Amino acid sequence: MKPLRLPFAFDPRFLPVLAPLGVTETSGARVELDEHRLLVRFGAWSVSTPVRNLAGAQLAGPFSAPKVIGPHLSLADRGVTFGTNTRRGVCIRFHRPVPGLEPLGLLRHPGVTVTVRDPELLAAAVEEHAERTRRTTNRRADPTPQPGRVRRACAIMRYPAGLALSTARYLRCSRRVRRTEEVGDATDLPPALPREALDAHLKVIDEGAGPLLHRTFRVRIRDADLGAEALMDRICADLDRAAPSEVTSFRKLRGRLGELRPGDEYVVRMPAPWSGPVRVLRRDRTSFRFATLADHLEAGQIEFAAHDVEGGLEFGIEAWCRPGSRAAAVVLDTIGVGKEIQLHMWTQFCVAACEVAGGRMDGPIRVHTRRCGWPAPERPGPSAGGNTPA
Repeated sequence: MKPLRLPFAFDPRFLPVLAPLGVTETSGARVELDEHRLLVRFGAWSVSTPVRNLAGAQLAGPFSAPKVIGPHLSLADRGVTFGTNTRRGVCIRFHRPVPGLEPLGLLRHPGVTVTVRDPELLAAAVEEHAERTRRTTNRRADPTPQPGRVRRACAIMRYPAGLALSTARYLRCSRRVRRTEEVGDATDLPPALPREALDAHLKVIDEGAGPLLHRTFRVRIRDADLGAEALMDRICADLDRAAPSEVTSFRKLRGRLGELRPGDEYVVRMPAPWSGPVRVLRRDRTSFRFATLADHLEAGQIEFAAHDVEGGLEFGIEAWCRPGSRAAAVVLDTIGVGKEIQLHMWTQFCVAACEVAGGRMDGPIRVHTRRCGWPAPERPGPSAGGNTPA
């Protein structure tokens, strides 16, 4: 499909209303659609989303001028309208809401209505993309039965005491953590996502809003009773075996209990407003990898792996993530609270993996962080531009 670049259709009667908003026929107000994303620009406002998030489109109009001219928020469904005339427009629907009207991305819209010059052409193009993604978006693992209200309430009630215990563990464990940090580059990009795994629910790293953090957490295990494969089998059967249970739990949302397979979905529950839904992308004998889903505080991937090495085992966690929104970037990167919570959570997971293996830590937990801006800068030399292979 050829990329589309459609300008808005302006009605001269409303130019005096739109001009103070920075929306004129020469301001670049337009809709762009290609094989990768939809972009709507309207003065100081913009809406951008990957094409796999397009659920459909329909023609709309005529409209009432007070309800369509300029940027408008629908109080009924929180949809956003960017209007320049009252004749015709296109209502584009999304699988998952996207930000648009306010800069922090806290307000999200399930759809956008635009009054472009060729609404029929735009509606047909959006429908073509939507038809491609409906097949993958609707192909998900079966829902997993969830615990009852009593069990959920008991889990929430343990959080206050859990936070105190978690803080004590964080202070005690910090002496056993060796941290290093350096500037990253394009070689820190995550593994390429298989095309068949992409759907509207996946939140890929391009949808983030801050710097890329490529972090590794590794621990050596000696005197273990289990090998790498047996350790990963035991962890995959119940992820809560290795999670810091005082504040964190892995609740399975899709897929069968007692196993971990590609397509299964979990939510990482925490006593904070950033519980993280994830999907299993890959599982082999000694590793598995998650990708973030919509509503996760971050956007990216994380891999858990064990290896048989001389003298024992090595267990590691590798994360490639960006903050999922501008507000998340403040929490995760500017203030750094989220970064420290992540460090505590995954170092405790490494400690618990030693216990599951029946061994003990051999040396410190090594935490290495490579931080780079976005887009990730290329590394000078022949290795520039390479992504980690899938």
